[in-house]
Amino acid sequence: MKKIIGYSVLGLIGLALILGIFGIRHFNNKYFKERPAYLELTHGSQAMHFKWTNQKVEGHIEYQTGLLIPVQIQDLEHNLYMQFDTGAPDSFFYEKDLKSLRNLGYAIEEVQKDGFRFVKSLKLKLGGQPVTLSMVKIYPNYGNTFSAEFNSKININIGAIGSDILVDRITSIDFKNQTIQFFEQRPEWMQGLKGFKAFDFPGRRVMLPAIVDGKKYEFLYDSGCSAFGLITTKQRFEKYSDASTPVESFGAKSWEDKIYINSKSSDYPLSIGGAKLTMKRVSCVDMYAFLQPLVTPFTRIGGWMGNQAINESRLILDTKSKEFLITN
Repeated sequence: MKKIIGYSVLGLIGLALILGIFGIRHFNNKYFKERPAYLELTHGSQAMHFKWTNQKVEGHIEYQTGLLIPVQIQDLEHNLYMQFDTGAPDSFFYEKDLKSLRNLGYAIEEVQKDGFRFVKSLKLKLGGQPVTLSMVKIYPNYGNTFSAEFNSKININIGAIGSDILVDRITSIDFKNQTIQFFEQRPEWMQGLKGFKAFDFPGRRVMLPAIVDGKKYEFLYDSGCSAFGLITTKQRFEKYSDASTPVESFGAKSWEDKIYINSKSSDYPLSIGGAKLTMKRVSCVDMYAFLQPLVTPFTRIGGWMGNQAINESRLILDTKSKEFLITN
């Protein structure tokens, strides 16, 4: 009888492993799949300014929760923004915000393609610079509704600039001076910079090579996780942080979902593309802790990297040559 039970347990474990392997393979294939890029950006190469946003979450003030690029649409006075989010493979305008803009008299033409809805073209100022955004996806049933009444204390986020804006461009993000620049070719000042390293850009996911404790990883760079230095497994979280450092726990909102995250400050060293950095902050998601040691080795994502480790540096991403550089 004991043998039968033992074989049954082994069989269930084997079945779970097989299903897990197929599930992980499905995740990798879906998450990193190549996808069409619809976004078109007409712009100059001047610096676009962004601002850090701070947010109060469950009584806790979280600093640098997002990179918001100011948006000016014609003569509208409202404080409009779009979040710069490399974790999103597509850029979006939120449907509720578009409806509010139309109600205020702004003509925004919509088209459909491949089963998706798009804003056909919209001229605006992004970070103080005139640009034209074309074929931006519409995120349905999301965003804010607002009236013509102007309130200087209210910031309105009308959409997100995703990683499709990086395609076939050179992007410079100067965190210290809070500017973003897009180039079609490397400018003269960039030509003399040394130390560019290769990175991968599968499915418009920015995968940066990193070294921690002599081990090589690929970190997914997600500027939408701005408040976090590195989201990793619970075991590494404990290793990379001081046991005496207090844990900060709160629910972080990701689109419609809320995920509870544990975080600690950390001066643990790491290297990304040859740049010597410190994590500054390390985090883990408790609800997946028991699965992480089993799943992580089979995925490409060695960690989810936000901006904390590089928030005093400049990050250059050249998706044409698949090279990047972190410099001061």
